[in-house]
Amino acid sequence: MSSPTSEPQAAYYPIRVVSNETGVNAITLRAWERRYGLITPKRTAKGHRLYTESDIQLIRKVVSLLERGVPVSQAKAMIDSGDPEPETILISQPQPSQWHQYRASLAKGVQQFDAAQLSTVADEVSQFFPIDIALRFLLIPMYQHLRDQVTQPLGQARMQFYGGFLQGRLAGRLGEESNLEYKGTLVVANTTQDDDLDMLLLAILLKQLGLRIVRLAGLTATDDITELLRHQQWQGAVLRIPKHASDAQKQQLQRMVLESGAAIFVIGQQADEQTTLRQKGLVTLNGDLQQDAINVRDMLLGLPE
Repeated sequence: MSSPTSEPQAAYYPIRVVSNETGVNAITLRAWERRYGLITPKRTAKGHRLYTESDIQLIRKVVSLLERGVPVSQAKAMIDSGDPEPETILISQPQPSQWHQYRASLAKGVQQFDAAQLSTVADEVSQFFPIDIALRFLLIPMYQHLRDQVTQPLGQARMQFYGGFLQGRLAGRLGEESNLEYKGTLVVANTTQDDDLDMLLLAILLKQLGLRIVRLAGLTATDDITELLRHQQWQGAVLRIPKHASDAQKQQLQRMVLESGAAIFVIGQQADEQTTLRQKGLVTLNGDLQQDAINVRDMLLGLPE
């Protein structure tokens, strides 16, 4: 394989930049490389992956096909055979995408409070798509749609029904055995009465990025998390905190940083609280779950190869 220095006219990008540019996380990019031979990045002398602009464009083409519900194995075959570009396909074939059909099936299951139908759709999707893609194009958009419809008749009940289904599926996925080699352990917990589904979603993404996750379900006391981190000596915690934490709550969080020696990431706060929280040694996240997961991984483990 040629080295980057043999092609000085080309620009090369590390995997973190490619992930940010395409929205595909590093675990999935590496899986596409190993399992499908979709991309063959260059390597530095230390083995770090480097991608070209052509690689980025190829990944974007695959994402465009994934948005239509085309599995990645078929996407590669379509691109290799010179089939029309994804943009052309979208224009010339206006039929609903596979994701649209999946969403329609999920919506029908939610409308009828039919958990069996939700399971059928989720099982089929899991056969063809990695979890981060399924979350991005199907599971999270459906939850956001139901949350927007919460004021309609039975809207709250339907959102809670789907949220409960999603909680169960993802909690089971989080507990599954994995062939990943974990490089650290992270506590994920909720210190508020708010719904913690987004914390579960974040936990799934963090697990994919190589972190062993200890998830504490439900409302968890700050002092208990501090004691757990001190006792286990894990690398850090990601906590949902109130939008406007009280002075006492901020003091508890600061004490957690000082006493545990761990990295403490917080999510859920209002933007005007971030400076104060950072001054207390906390790392604030912004609520973009995929980017938040990458930022946590990079800080704890360093940049991926």
